[in-house]
Order: sequence, then C-alpha cells, then structure tokens
Amino acid sequence: MKYKNFIKSILYLISLVCLISSVSLAETRKCDSDLITYIYQNSSKNINWNEKRNDAGIFFDFDWNKEQKKIITKRNENNFPIIRLSLFDNTNFINNKTAIKKINSINLSSLSDKEIEKLTYLTGKINFELDNGKKITIISKSYKLNDFKLSNFEILSIQNIDTTKGILEMSFNAKLTNERNDIKKLLQTTNLLDDSLHDICSDARGFLVWPLSSVELDEFKYDADVREGLKNKEILVNPVFQITYDNNLLRTLRSEKGVGFFRQSFDFAKFPFDTQKLLIRMRTGVGNYADEGELTFLTPEPGVFLNLEKFLDPDINKLKAWTIKEDGIDVKSKIITENVYDIYSKKIIPRSESVLDIEITIERNYQHYLLKIILPVFLILCVAWYVLWIPTEKYEARLNTSIIALLALIAYNFVFQDDIPKLEYLTDMDWFILLSYIFCLIPVFLSIAFSKFISKNQTKVMKINRFIKIWGAVFYVLLSAQIFYVE
Repeated sequence: MKYKNFIKSILYLISLVCLISSVSLAETRKCDSDLITYIYQNSSKNINWNEKRNDAGIFFDFDWNKEQKKIITKRNENNFPIIRLSLFDNTNFINNKTAIKKINSINLSSLSDKEIEKLTYLTGKINFELDNGKKITIISKSYKLNDFKLSNFEILSIQNIDTTKGILEMSFNAKLTNERNDIKKLLQTTNLLDDSLHDICSDARGFLVWPLSSVELDEFKYDADVREGLKNKEILVNPVFQITYDNNLLRTLRSEKGVGFFRQSFDFAKFPFDTQKLLIRMRTGVGNYADEGELTFLTPEPGVFLNLEKFLDPDINKLKAWTIKEDGIDVKSKIITENVYDIYSKKIIPRSESVLDIEITIERNYQHYLLKIILPVFLILCVAWYVLWIPTEKYEARLNTSIIALLALIAYNFVFQDDIPKLEYLTDMDWFILLSYIFCLIPVFLSIAFSKFISKNQTKVMKINRFIKIWGAVFYVLLSAQIFYVE
C-alpha cells in the first residue's frame, strides 16, 4: 500500500513538472514562432542601422527606364549622373539637381550605373568635378545607413478628388522591405531559416528595434476601420509585419493597405482647363544627421513603377472628371529640411528627412463646363449683343431686350455657381463670367445713352452703334482668348 502511494506521488510530481515546463515554454515562445523566439533570446536588441559605410556620402538619383523595365541612375543631357543626396556637403552639391562630371579624374558619362556606384564607396580624399566645372574635395567619413525599399505600391482606385477641401481619397496596397543582415548572421548557425513568413506580432515589437516600423504615409487622417497597417490594433488578425527569407536575403516585410486620405494643394487659376498634381508622400520617419553620421533612405523597386504604369489605363483608373496625363505618374526622392526644437538641448536645430513622393498629374475633363456653363453664357451674351442690330430709334425695344438678357445671365449664374470653386482669387472661368457681365451691360448703357441723343444726331448715333457692334464683338473674342489660351 505504501509502495503504491509512493508511485502515485512520483507520477504526480512528474506531471506537475511537465505542466509547469509547458506553461513556461508557452510563455517564453514569442509570436508562436521558434524563429522569433530565438531572435528574442539571442539578439542584442539595440540594432538600428543595417549598414556601416566609410566614404564621401554621395548618392545618385534614380530614374525608370520604360523600355528596359528597370531602375537606372538618373542623368542629365550630357549623361552625367545627378546626385540624390550629399550627406557631408549640401552647399556645393544640391540634392536632385547637381550633376557630377568626374570622380578622381574619371569621366562618369561613359561609365555604367554599376561602375558609378562602385566609385561612391571610395575612401580617403575623393576629388569631384561638377558639370559646371567646379572642383570639390571630400574626405571620407564613417556613417550608418538604412535604405528601406518600397517593393510595391498599387493604386486600386481613386474614390474622390475633393477640390473644395483639398483631399485625395484612394485605395492602395503597399509593401515595404528592409534587409536585416544582422538577423541573418544571427540565424546562420541554426536550422530556423526557411521560406515561410514569420509574423512579428505585437509582443515582438518591444524587445527588438524594427527600423522599418518608422516609415509612415503623410496622411490627412488614419481610419483604422478601412486600413490594415502598423497603426491598426488588429495586428494578430491581419498580420502586416513579418520576417521573410528568400534568395539568400532575410528581410522584414511590412504591408499597408486600405483607404488613405492625403491632403493636396490645388491651383485653380486655369480652371476649368486646369492641370493638377496629386501627391502621395511616404516619410522615413527618421532624420538625417551629418554630424552624427546617420542616414536613412526610402527607395522604390521596379514593382512600384510597373503597377503605377498600369493605373494610367483609363479602363483601370476609371476616373470620370479627370484624365491622367500620358507619362503622368512619377516617383521622386526628395529631402525635406525643417527646424525642430530639441527639448533636451533646448535649441532649435535643422533636421532633414528623406521622403518618397508619388506624383500623379491629372487634367480636368472640361466638356461639362464648356457645354453647360461657357456655351450658355456665351449664347445669353449673344442675345444681349444682337440688340445692337435693332434700329437705334427703337430704343425701348433695345432696352427691354438687353435688360432681359442681363437678368437671364444673373439667374443662370445661380444655377452653376456650385460648379465653380469659391476661392480668394479669380480663376479663368471667373474672368470669363465677369467679362460676359461687362459686355452684357454695354447694350443697356448704349440704349439709355442713345435715347437721349437719338433726336439730335441720328447719323452719329448709328455710326457709333455700327462701330461698337462689330469691334466690340472682336474685342470680346480677343479678351476671351487671352483669358483661356494665354499663359
């Protein structure tokens, strides 16, 4: 009996130990992934930069080659590469403008993109000759670099272009990646590297730095109900941040999709024959500091350009009030500089940040305004102007007709006033309507003036009437052309 009780106690203790061990393992296992768990247990947890360089800090701008379907180095008309950014000298090297002719006396116009890129890794004293003949020398310095990749950006639809509020509403799908050679090195001695996706859940966000999480869209507002992204609380339901390993590259993969709202700045001076530029900006969320040797980029990959080219097709974009211009979508890298207040040093310091702009150039489909506003206004004006063909002595008929035409123009103005943007400046449409009002009033003033002098000098009145009805119409047409067709 005692022997049986002893065996039961041993079995109970073994079960209890197994239960405690399983609970402990469950608590330490992160994101239900052995790979994430291993990173948690073995990483230094403080890696912010994926590449360390020692060179002149010169980076060249990019361009898209439509024929070859690949990203190339952007060059000027003399085939000299244009710089994207100079980390250590932004006075002589102007971002996105300055072209470099020679590096250490090597002419760059005859080199391939890869050969030019190799020259940016030179150390020591590097001599540059700009396309304007200016010669600059930069001594290489060490700095840290993150180059995030926008692997894909697909515009699914543009729901609304609110020109009154200046807001673009659109549905999109974006994917960003960041090579993590540090994590790859950490996992090389394990068998955890595979081609499956490992979700970086919310529990994994706090124990290790994930630089890619700083990237953000410059949005007017973020609506979690129509978006899936890092700001969405439903991370476990809709994974948007993952680790992927393929082609011998270990990367963090971040997805953003849903509906975005972007503030726009419109210029309606040429309305309704205006061309507008829609701007979708992605920010790295990290400042570039030359003194501290820190630089972060956001660079597009070919998938971005391929998907944006597809959206040029009217059958895909389905825009009604607007048309995207041919070659009207472009991706540009820019550096924005602003002064910020440092709460620690209590000083105002300059801060620059790399951003990626997707620009969409659209033209307004003006047929609605031409047929429903401009043409009716012109016809009403014609009625008022034809009064000048009524004999001058019948000034009462002339006056009645011209006043009726003027009232018709005023009444019609209330009909289309909601179709015209209300601004602090006059658009081309406003100038045209104002001009039409003035010329609609001319017959009224003439009829009143002629009624006073008709009995005194009929011949002179008829001569003035003949001159105004012909040359006034010519003058109106010329002024209208000046409004709509002259820049």
